[in-house]
Amino acid sequence: MRIGLLGTGNVARALAQAWRAAEHDVLLGSRKPEERTELGLPVAELSATAAHAEVLVNATPGTVSVELLHSIGASALAGKPLIDIGVGLTDDYTELSHPNSSLAELIQEAFPRTPVVKTLCTMDSTVMIAPDSLDGPSTVFLSGDDAEAKRTTGRLLTDLGWPESSQLDIGGITTARGQEHFALLFMGIANGLGAHAFNIKVVTRAAG
Repeated sequence: MRIGLLGTGNVARALAQAWRAAEHDVLLGSRKPEERTELGLPVAELSATAAHAEVLVNATPGTVSVELLHSIGASALAGKPLIDIGVGLTDDYTELSHPNSSLAELIQEAFPRTPVVKTLCTMDSTVMIAPDSLDGPSTVFLSGDDAEAKRTTGRLLTDLGWPESSQLDIGGITTARGQEHFALLFMGIANGLGAHAFNIKVVTRAAG
């Protein structure tokens, strides 16, 4: 599958390397690709990345994601699943920039012809690509309104090491608020543990 990752930060690079190892065709998108030649991964201008991709991944800071996507254009994004991993936080990381909504909802509203799926934003990039590095299975969430886009996302999650048993579809795009708002608790847990390599698991009541 041709995957276009918008962004060149830690998350985009980690995902690109993992999907490349799973034999997908990956391309990173940057506003200034000529300045990102040291990554050891293919990098192109944003519009070229969108044109190349069958599936897009938003791995840009949540405070600029919608603006960046507008710079690519709705027609270039139309019909392509967009996996949104971004979270909007203030510069000091103490507040959400979308406290009464979610970045994923804003993207879906701005680009109605682009099916958006929210996932992977409740963990560090090291866990995204190596869930088996943790002490036991954990949970990755999916939010979105388009069933086929979710199935595509689920297959790509499986390629990262997330079995179907760890994937939890929590509903439509409005449920992305819960995923994104977890960022504040994530930072508290990381502070308490003194580490970022952890995840959460949904545990249900035992049968009987």
